[in-house]
Amino acid sequence: MTGLEKGSGKTTFLNALLPVARKAGPVALFSIGVDGGLKARGAAPAAQVRVEAGDVVLTTDLFARASSARLELLEAFPGRSVLGRLVLGRAVRGGEVTLVGAESLAALSEAIDLVRREGWAASSLVDGAASRVTQVGALGDASFVFTARVDRGNLSRVSERLRALVALANLPVSPEPPAGALRLEGPLTESVRDGLPPGLAALSLDDFTKSFLPPAALHRLLDSVACSVRRGFRLLGIVAALRDVTRGELEAAAGPAVSARLLTNPYEVAA
Repeated sequence: MTGLEKGSGKTTFLNALLPVARKAGPVALFSIGVDGGLKARGAAPAAQVRVEAGDVVLTTDLFARASSARLELLEAFPGRSVLGRLVLGRAVRGGEVTLVGAESLAALSEAIDLVRREGWAASSLVDGAASRVTQVGALGDASFVFTARVDRGNLSRVSERLRALVALANLPVSPEPPAGALRLEGPLTESVRDGLPPGLAALSLDDFTKSFLPPAALHRLLDSVACSVRRGFRLLGIVAALRDVTRGELEAAAGPAVSARLLTNPYEVAA
């Protein structure tokens, strides 16, 4: 789960998704970032998730002891921070747990791979950092859900961002660049775009997270150059937390491609 900004509903959707994911078996829960650090410093409460027996979580020894759940230690990772030592624990009794992210995406990927190799969970869910779809590309074979908070003041801006996201997620996947395509290694920035050969017909990116073009510039490029990606990541859907905006208004502003990706808002379900 990733989103436009903090407070976009990532953790709310994660909690709504958990009962569905558990139908396939125990779930492993991870976080990106240092939200737990806010709680440790007393600045703000960190988001918590409720785990059930069998679920696996990435947290620290300090938060594990403070949890209302009871956790069995599966793995302790090297190093220690102000939040404690990072650990993987399996719940033997349900309760609330604060997720704590690894110090790097590489370390998080290693923890997820360990869970997969050992068969500790049927699926892995990651409460991602806001405004950073690049994390999707760092986690290997991943699908993702995108969350956005929409209100009257940001409707136009958010709609533009969502159209760009869907356009990128819809790019065709071709592990080998098509004949005549320019194979781009590294990020696609505005300066890189400005340096592309005149009359370029096709462009191959590593994956869609390597595009850092503003929405308007991205659409201009897609209108004139056939773009593809060598690795694809499946966008499972978009969850919009609406404030004084109806779903119909969002669909009208964002267009049919975004509308087709909208999932049911867990706030609306709860209401």
